[in-house]
Amino acid sequence: MGVQVLDSDEPHVPHSSSIDEPVVGTSGVAGPSRLAPAFSSSNTQDEAEVILGNSSGTSGRRMNSEELKARWNWRKIFSKLGTQEQCIQFAEDRDLLLKRKWCSYHKRWMSLSTASGQVGRFRCYKSNCREQTRSRAIGTWFENARLPLTRLFELMYAFSAGLSYLQAVHELATENSVVSYSTVTDWYSYCRETIVVFEIENQITRPKIGGSGKIVHIDESKCGVRKLNRGHQIDGHWVIAMIEDRRDDLRLEVCPENVQSAEVLPLIMKHVEVGSTVHTDYWQAYTSLSDHGYTHIRVNHIDPENRFVATDGTHTQGIESQWRGLKKSLRQHKNKQDFTDRLFEYTWRRRIRINNMDPFEELLKAVQHVYKVIR
Repeated sequence: MGVQVLDSDEPHVPHSSSIDEPVVGTSGVAGPSRLAPAFSSSNTQDEAEVILGNSSGTSGRRMNSEELKARWNWRKIFSKLGTQEQCIQFAEDRDLLLKRKWCSYHKRWMSLSTASGQVGRFRCYKSNCREQTRSRAIGTWFENARLPLTRLFELMYAFSAGLSYLQAVHELATENSVVSYSTVTDWYSYCRETIVVFEIENQITRPKIGGSGKIVHIDESKCGVRKLNRGHQIDGHWVIAMIEDRRDDLRLEVCPENVQSAEVLPLIMKHVEVGSTVHTDYWQAYTSLSDHGYTHIRVNHIDPENRFVATDGTHTQGIESQWRGLKKSLRQHKNKQDFTDRLFEYTWRRRIRINNMDPFEELLKAVQHVYKVIR
């Protein structure tokens, strides 16, 4: 029997996952069949910690057993979203699909037929109805999806868990089918685009950092790769980063026109409260900050004796310590639009990690927000 390659452009083929399917995790150890035993009500706290290990977020707070048991993992994906029926029920419960639809012409509820289409169709049986039939997928996250829903949710989990494209292809391979690399690329892009829209729309309501009596560190750097992998000339994008002292709320923006000499004051005012004490280096773009309500203190990075901390204690190390992780994550992305999207993804993942959130639940939240079902 041949191995089927599931591709975004192929028609839907019914699929059923089993919790016993061999899945290789990012650690290289085979998945569900070799995972630690599932929790039961008889597990003690010590036993739970042995099973769970030393998982923790970058905030330094170790998650307790109840928090970790509530999180999604591959075992739960296969057991709770392992069949088409489970996926449809889950989508309905999470408001990703309508359970019923109102016929605006006849002022009555339409019937749901599951005989056609992956998620069914709404139908009004009145002979003269202008809305006689309508796919339940229209306007939802599942519109035009040709993959089985089980595979779609598995890809969403793989993206949320931070698996690479190749890792996702490996994780989702079974004895009978393989998800193609192009399919993983497509659905990762859909997930990323959803996060970008979600993040942009929520920036409006997100409070600014800083304020009277508070210190905000601001720095700029070029993210990219060295040309020909050597020398000091970097091909990439200028990014300005802002973070409040002793807080984890990192704000990132790409400099306009991707030049270091760009006017960045509007970007700073977008994120930093007027009245804040701002620590920067001697980059010329910062010189007007004191004229716009900020207390501006600078540190001279070329001072051989006080390169990182000025004699009065002024420094920007709070933001400079963030560059390594950011640059490592964004090193390979040269396209400006793709780079900006990746910047949003980086801050989204960082916030989830620091606050010990469940990445899969946060992705579902973004999908719910962007693809609001129309009743």
